[in-house]
Amino acid sequence: MTLENILFPEIIDTPESILQKYPKRPEGKVVTRIAPSPTWFLHIWAVYSAMLDKIVAHKNNWIFFLRIEDTDQKREVEGAAKKYVEILKKFWLEFDEWPIWPNGEDVGKYGPYTQSQREYIYKVFIKDLVKKGLAYPCFLTEEEITATREIQEASKVPTGIYKEYSPWRYASFEDIQKALSEKKEFVVRLKSSWELTKKIEVEDLIKWKISTQENFLDIVICKSSGIPTYHFAHLIDDHLMGTTHVIRWDEWFASVPLHYELFHMMDWEVPKYAHYGPLVKIDGDSRRKLSKRKDAEADVEFYFQNGYFIEAILDFLSNILNAWFEDWRKQNLEASYLDFDFKLERINSAWALVDMDKLTFVNAAYIKNLPIEKLYEALGEYLQTFEEGFYENVFLKAEKKYNIAILIELKTRLTTLKEFIALTWFFYNDFEMNEERKSLLINPKMKIENLDIVKKWLQLALDILSAKNNDFENIEEIKNIFVEEIKNAEMKNWQVLWPVRVALSGEEFSPGALELIFILGREKSIQRIKKVLNFI
Repeated sequence: MTLENILFPEIIDTPESILQKYPKRPEGKVVTRIAPSPTWFLHIWAVYSAMLDKIVAHKNNWIFFLRIEDTDQKREVEGAAKKYVEILKKFWLEFDEWPIWPNGEDVGKYGPYTQSQREYIYKVFIKDLVKKGLAYPCFLTEEEITATREIQEASKVPTGIYKEYSPWRYASFEDIQKALSEKKEFVVRLKSSWELTKKIEVEDLIKWKISTQENFLDIVICKSSGIPTYHFAHLIDDHLMGTTHVIRWDEWFASVPLHYELFHMMDWEVPKYAHYGPLVKIDGDSRRKLSKRKDAEADVEFYFQNGYFIEAILDFLSNILNAWFEDWRKQNLEASYLDFDFKLERINSAWALVDMDKLTFVNAAYIKNLPIEKLYEALGEYLQTFEEGFYENVFLKAEKKYNIAILIELKTRLTTLKEFIALTWFFYNDFEMNEERKSLLINPKMKIENLDIVKKWLQLALDILSAKNNDFENIEEIKNIFVEEIKNAEMKNWQVLWPVRVALSGEEFSPGALELIFILGREKSIQRIKKVLNFI
């Protein structure tokens, strides 16, 4: 029996029979994919990358698909893959082809679109490589690999398993049979024919042409568990699924020589590569890559929890992709980001800064331009999802008219939906006066130097409000009355309205006194001013 049949007796297909099951994509069409691993939360780079893949595919009127790369099953988080799809769809990053859970039929002709369901396919090609002498079983233990690395380090040569440092590369058929009969664990390694001393030219759509070292390592293509590795599996998938453009972040560029050699071994056309710069953040005086372990903003759900709008996040990421986007957006407020003329060669290949202050600015601008009914609806959905107690016990119990009046007033100050509760607590709750709040009533810069002056202006406001028999019709009515009475008192507006504002809100910073009166209403405003007068 031949070695390949000893190693893979269950594999009866050939590469040719597998290839016949996957029709070739039409010539000249662009096919891109996003292929996340369901090992943790969805990183914001996945949205960034998916945007780029979708842009490139749909600018060329063709296919953008999703593949779940779950070969690292030890780290897989249950339900993560399905959640990834749900999140990406929130960003309107719908796919033309994708896997369906649980156990549903995939959408598309090139599935399964989940790697764990494609193990048999990979082994067909691994078996064929063994047959051709381009791959071999390796029985090295971890201890032996460690010892080899120590020898290499002492000799100051590159570390890894390759050529003279790979005894099983040259093992006889009898030695392999003996190891198998002894039930020794093994992996299957690629038998690299390339050289440490040689270079290859890599054509990259973002980085342009780069000369880099050939792959010389006999990398593992099938683990001891029988599961193929990512490096091998994704290459088989990209060929069978007709991927024409592989767009990924810069950390994968080091793997390009390996992927080039694998495509060369398989005698397949290499897809076009585009490697964009990693997402980074400012940390002290330097920049570093956005970390899943260190940075909350790496998790896409962080943005939902903190009240950022999907549209604002997309605009923010689009501006990172292309600096010209911001000016374009100002002229095209209603357009989709897909309408912008993105070009891969303009993408930053070095790094892309995730500046949360900039995102907050973009989000605030989006809020300002949003119709109040849509903002109110979005706020309700946010509170129901992330602030259920406040939503059920406070927000829903207030009249919609009251909530909207508050939201109208805050619209130009609100930067995220999360701020709503902190900025509006005094609209929904009475507060107790204390010494700290009493000290806010005095403001020497406004010539409010003592509590006697405070009492005088609070009493004036109380008299104005008490003279009315009903609530004010609009904010203009309040302004007209107060401005006239303050003028008659021969004072400046801000001198009178400062203590009134503090008395109504209990805060150093809040909407203006007249706006507070309009929203709170005449009766509640009178109650609060009286409470403060009684305290001081």
